[in-house]
Amino acid sequence: MKIASHEIIVVDNPLERPFMAAGVIPSSSLRHVILKLRTDDGIEGLGWSFSHSHRMLPALVSAIDDIATHIEGADPLMREAIAADILKVTGWAGEGMTHWVQATINIALWDIAGKALGQPVWKLLGGHSAETVPTYASGHMWRDYTLDELSETAGELKERGFTGMKFRCGAEATAADEGERARVVRQAVGDDVQLMIDINGGWDIPRTVAAARQFEAYDIFWLEDPIDHRDLQGYRQLVNLLDISITQGEYYYGYQSFLTLVNAGAADIVMIDTHHVGGIDGWMKAAAICNAAHRPIATHLSPEIAVHLGAAAPGVMMVEYMPWSFGLFNEPMEIDAAGRLKVPQTPGLGVSLNEDAIKRGAVTD
Repeated sequence: MKIASHEIIVVDNPLERPFMAAGVIPSSSLRHVILKLRTDDGIEGLGWSFSHSHRMLPALVSAIDDIATHIEGADPLMREAIAADILKVTGWAGEGMTHWVQATINIALWDIAGKALGQPVWKLLGGHSAETVPTYASGHMWRDYTLDELSETAGELKERGFTGMKFRCGAEATAADEGERARVVRQAVGDDVQLMIDINGGWDIPRTVAAARQFEAYDIFWLEDPIDHRDLQGYRQLVNLLDISITQGEYYYGYQSFLTLVNAGAADIVMIDTHHVGGIDGWMKAAAICNAAHRPIATHLSPEIAVHLGAAAPGVMMVEYMPWSFGLFNEPMEIDAAGRLKVPQTPGLGVSLNEDAIKRGAVTD
């Protein structure tokens, strides 16, 4: 079996509610770069990347196209050899886009492997959770939500069966105002729902401490990315000072950087992004580092992929249920009566493209 050809499709997937990504990019849809990687015996593997900002996406499309062409003729099951080959020709560009390119291809390779062997990816990874994995609702309750919108949305998510959910803070004038957001959400869902708060690195240490003292009254499970991810000393200070668990890691590129993070004691819970670490293989290596350091793990984005990681890797306490790619695939991401995410049972990643949605959202310019 050899890699024979590929196809790249660029698609806009509409969002349920427009919001300001990173506080500055108005987003009503999420642009996806979808790779179809084909073998000489007719197997097609899917990989994808995405961004709210369109500025660098043409470069990403071009890079994925070039590297997919470069690996034609390779055995798709030889992922480590392919990764080493890709690194040789992209390593000069450093971190960032090279990891996204590597990830997009690596995800497609795993999809091919599962389909070729007739097994879901999580089982090939050495699965330990065959039916469901813990999850929490994300993709809702952004910083521009009013208090009334927060309350209404939190209640709706609970009615849908979620036992965990995340909302965003970081745009209010005072720490007390941030605490009011936590109060409203807690009041809407009661005491039996886990609540997480995401700041996306927008605070300094004094503001984090002040807000965290407000949040403590509402049993917040974790506080995510309160300060710049590069401030490892600051994160260690927060980990040692606060009772709320400090979660970070999504901004780290490459699995090697997680050794630095855990050695610094800079997180209570480590969040790993599949695309930022170069794909499924990179994610599993990062997870192994966290497991060795006895740090629990949360996934970041892409639940269609992360559900396999949550079902395969020990130490995964939560899979982020982010709906940004929903609608592009025929298979729904379902939660059970206990609010847990159902694990796919079909070969590969267990997803197929919704061709109608692809046609509607196709970007041709």
